Amino acid sequence: MNKITFIIVTWNSEKTITPCLESVFKSKSLIEEVIVVDNASVDRTVAEIKKFKQVKIIENKNNTGFAAGCNRGIKEATGNLICLLNPDAEIKDNFQDMVEYLQENKEVGIVGPKILNTDGSLQREITPFPDFLSQALMLLKLHRLGPLIRLVYPNYDYDKLQEAEHLMGSVLLIRREVFEKIGFLDEKFFLWFEETDFEKRAKDAGFKIVYYPKAEVKHIRSASTAKINPIKKQSIWNNSLRHYFKKHKNRINQYLLEPFIIASFIPAFLKFVGEKIKR
Repeated sequence: MNKITFIIVTWNSEKTITPCLESVFKSKSLIEEVIVVDNASVDRTVAEIKKFKQVKIIENKNNTGFAAGCNRGIKEATGNLICLLNPDAEIKDNFQDMVEYLQENKEVGIVGPKILNTDGSLQREITPFPDFLSQALMLLKLHRLGPLIRLVYPNYDYDKLQEAEHLMGSVLLIRREVFEKIGFLDEKFFLWFEETDFEKRAKDAGFKIVYYPKAEVKHIRSASTAKINPIKKQSIWNNSLRHYFKKHKNRINQYLLEPFIIASFIPAFLKFVGEKIKR
């Protein structure tokens, strides 16, 4: 019987980590262990985690980034299955059913549940892997306007169990064999695109990625990253996007994307100014 190691990477997550951990222990899953890697939080995150005596906590002295934090937890893990779980996510229904699905389908390497907003609405988590057009739209903040949304978020049936090209990384259940075959997350991604790169490598190695809608998880989108000022956030995003395109796209795509990366700082600056005015 497969057992799960839950790995949660925190950074100033004091408001969300307690309900996250409570949901894990209520999930009725076969928990081998829960490992929380804290990336040098300056709030009460660590104090909240320590209320859960059964949790193994790793305290980094510096913020090493999400991928590096996950890798540190993975290297300590003993479970056959690894669940990468965001600290702003809460497991809701039928998580154990998703575990059993992964057990029974050996060709599947990664499976993800249905992700819901706090109001119960759907988060569109199934996407194609990034290409020039989708990323240019996102960089210019045009990706949610009218028909353009379908170029980034195609109209999938989110009530249907299906093989997916790419799932958002807020909750991913992964076979240990995937890490053994393709390695860990790429730590050159400080934040964002690390799970996209990992899933791309997994798919290229022959593993299937499956969306499992019967299991549900509530996710507060951007709970931690909302604390980062918009210009710095855009810079981190851009660096990760550049690295992803360097690994998986040709040079023409890399060169074509660069003007859009530079232009992305305009809406980021406007948002920064707007936040300053509100204060």
